[in-house]
Amino acid sequence: MTDNTTDDTIAVVEIGGTSVKVGFADHGIPVDFARTYPTAQLRQGAPVVGLAHVVAAASRDSGLKPASVVATVPGFIDKDFDTVLHTANFPELEGIRLGTELASKLGVPVRLERDVVLQLLGESVAGAVAQQSEVLAVYLGTGIGAAYLGKDGIFRGGGWALEIGHMPVYRPDDGRRPKRAETYASGATLVELASDYEVPVADLFAAVGQPPSLGEWLDEIVWQQAVTIATAAALFSPQTILIGGGIVDMKSYPRQTLKQRIADSLPHSLVVQPLDIRWAALGWQAAIHGAVLLAAV
Repeated sequence: MTDNTTDDTIAVVEIGGTSVKVGFADHGIPVDFARTYPTAQLRQGAPVVGLAHVVAAASRDSGLKPASVVATVPGFIDKDFDTVLHTANFPELEGIRLGTELASKLGVPVRLERDVVLQLLGESVAGAVAQQSEVLAVYLGTGIGAAYLGKDGIFRGGGWALEIGHMPVYRPDDGRRPKRAETYASGATLVELASDYEVPVADLFAAVGQPPSLGEWLDEIVWQQAVTIATAAALFSPQTILIGGGIVDMKSYPRQTLKQRIADSLPHSLVVQPLDIRWAALGWQAAIHGAVLLAAV
């Protein structure tokens, strides 16, 4: 492939608890190219070195030499947008000045962002909520993340706003820490359930003749997801709720049930008008569009 070096080429690195995906935008346009690497292989040594290697490998494969990198982090980033404070699904990154260290390894500037923020920005540019504001986005994946796009841009709070997967939902026992929403409603929970019932994760919601107890567990998970989304909606009173992530894209996932349960869980004042709930439309491409928008600011 031809080697294209340009100041307008951005590498986008989506770091997840299961995989790391690398894609590119050139002159503001997403490139039809992506590479995916298992996160597990980055845990075997120095994680920043491993990330630099996968970005370099993807760049070689694409024939592109990015002038900058936008990397997502599935967790808490400090207000310096450099230090990873906490990421439950990739704890090896915690405490690392990931932007600075990765930039040093790659020789180009690196900007960090929360993964849900990048997804929401991308959907606001070219996806399901294009040209909308007052949007609450909730992504149900390995963990649960959210972001809010208001008239003045992304809501940041004191730094790491809307990490709703970490909301405590039950009183702790025996002096332990309270369990979080992610404990009952995330992809990690589905993985455990699939293992317990010896069903492939991808087939959980589509399993024919599944034991009643499995159906009850799945029903409870959908309720917990609805309550988590409704809680955030009650706090922010959005005009639009955007829902995305790998869970709602699973085969036979009950999207309409989720919508109804969100409505049933909201204060009455928030359901006087029909809920505007939309499903993320761009998939991985949302992160690319979001990175382009972020780089232009």
